[in-house]
Amino acid sequence: MKRLDVAPAYQTRSGWNALLPQRIAREQLPASRRFRSIIVGAGYTGLAAARRLVELVPDEEVLLLDASTIGEGASGRNSGFLLINPGEPSANAAGFTEDWAVRQMALVQAGLDWLRLLVRTHSIDCDWEEDVPAITAAATSGGEKSVRATRSRYEAWNVSAEEYRSEELRRVLGTSYYRYGIRSLTRALVQPAALHRGLADNLPAGVTLLENTSVSALSDGAPFRLQTNRGEFVADRVFITNNLHARSLGIVRDRMIGIYTYGAFTPQLDDTQLDFLGEAPKWGALPAHRMGTTMRKTMGRLLIRSGDSYERELAPDTVRAMLARLYRNRFPAMRSHEFEHVWGGLTAITHNGAFAFGQLKPGLFASVGCGGAGVARGTTHGKLLAELACGSPSSLLSERLKLDGPNWLPPEPFRRLGATAQIAWEQWLAGAER
Repeated sequence: MKRLDVAPAYQTRSGWNALLPQRIAREQLPASRRFRSIIVGAGYTGLAAARRLVELVPDEEVLLLDASTIGEGASGRNSGFLLINPGEPSANAAGFTEDWAVRQMALVQAGLDWLRLLVRTHSIDCDWEEDVPAITAAATSGGEKSVRATRSRYEAWNVSAEEYRSEELRRVLGTSYYRYGIRSLTRALVQPAALHRGLADNLPAGVTLLENTSVSALSDGAPFRLQTNRGEFVADRVFITNNLHARSLGIVRDRMIGIYTYGAFTPQLDDTQLDFLGEAPKWGALPAHRMGTTMRKTMGRLLIRSGDSYERELAPDTVRAMLARLYRNRFPAMRSHEFEHVWGGLTAITHNGAFAFGQLKPGLFASVGCGGAGVARGTTHGKLLAELACGSPSSLLSERLKLDGPNWLPPEPFRRLGATAQIAWEQWLAGAER
């Protein structure tokens, strides 16, 4: 038997989830302990895999396990940008040539299209918005150079990107902090915890969801025996979709690291304060540098997200002070720079931005290593993982199988030393983009 990591014990609740009505977790044990398929991890990837399995095999009985409560895990702690950005070029195998970006974007777009359909079909109230300005904004000359280069790449991919000059950014965002921007590849903005909860609460009848159930051990072969804090379960097939926590199973143990990022919500703002956040009633702003600061004006509040730490969550007071400083730098005229909710979220990062995807051994499948882009991209991967397991070919699956896996990372302590040095260097390079 091999150990599996469990979900991190976050120090504070997700701010997104805290704004929603209290949800009762699904914890009632199923009548049977034997399933055709068990999925470990009910994030966007696991939810998509479960849904697709019962679509392909209508009599399939699927058990979906999650170590936390839906809405409180990493899937409910991101910024809610549904992007179709391609991955890194190094994640592409020989089958992807000069059109790699367009082909990767098509993979992500498929997940976004499916999510849109599910939101509409099940009337999921998650503030799905496709007409809100979502801008990649640069605060420095280096950032502007980078964003202009990004726009040129978009044009090479036949993707239009509206430009925003400093005056237009000031009008839309309400701050003179930024000097240049372009329309990002965000195709929708959502309330991520509400989307996550809505998808989980509208699963097909063949899926049994069991929350707050952590897997502690998994046998080596079929039939697979999974030891959990709720007892043992048995399955013919197992799908590992719990991202970073797959490492102690031996899955990409030396291929991904954990990075915490941090978010905060202001209290509800009155009309006068909202006017300081620009003319647009809602907007999203992404940074010009990957270590920069993300913001959203949404639900009468400001969301701000920034900061990175290697595999250990910073103290809430430290995070609060850091994010308040970044908030104050951008909007000095606000009456207060206090926050109502402050939280962290853990994601899995691979060196080349690639997912670990596919069949590891007979009956054992995995898709992990989302790199912080797991909403639409993870949905696609979960769907395709189910199709791979069921022998259901498609052009999309064929495209996915042409992508490389994650690169090797050195062992500890060299991994920690390298990662922390890289974070510090990238933060220095980001400068005022933070």
